[in-house]
Amino acid sequence: MRTRFYNARILTMKDFDVFSGEVWIEDNKIIYVGKVKTSTFCFDREIDVHQNLIMPGFINAHTHSGMTFLRSMADDMPLQQWLKERVFPIEEKLTQEDIYFFSKLAILEYLTSGITTNFDMYLNPEAIVHASLDMNYRTVLCGAVNDFCLSVEDVERCFNAYNQKNSLISYIP
Repeated sequence: MRTRFYNARILTMKDFDVFSGEVWIEDNKIIYVGKVKTSTFCFDREIDVHQNLIMPGFINAHTHSGMTFLRSMADDMPLQQWLKERVFPIEEKLTQEDIYFFSKLAILEYLTSGITTNFDMYLNPEAIVHASLDMNYRTVLCGAVNDFCLSVEDVERCFNAYNQKNSLISYIP
């Protein structure tokens, strides 16, 4: 599918300059960003952006998407007390399905803020992967060996599995 976004203000990362132009997409790849030009392309869809801004999406480089349900729970507590008394006891009861749905909720929140990619470091990478793929959302899983969820073998398995699965998902230890 070929889509043309025209009548846009465009911000690129090259010079941080805003200019009038258009963006062309073929399937899920950007194939042209620039000034208005004539084309022999036949577009399946053309969208007038009405001088709104098109810019690269934001990246949130530190997320725990499955923790959305804990937001504003005892914000006035010191970190260690909050973790030990509130977070860890609840997390012990979380299922893979819980993390899947909480991750989907987080992705919806990310998108409303222009965040198009997240680096997620939370329990149960499988649930996060399924949520991200179901939402067609780019996630970089970040793993670390620790004493409560990931072993060396888990990190190696995730690295091998998720760097091959889909272009939207990757894994870095």
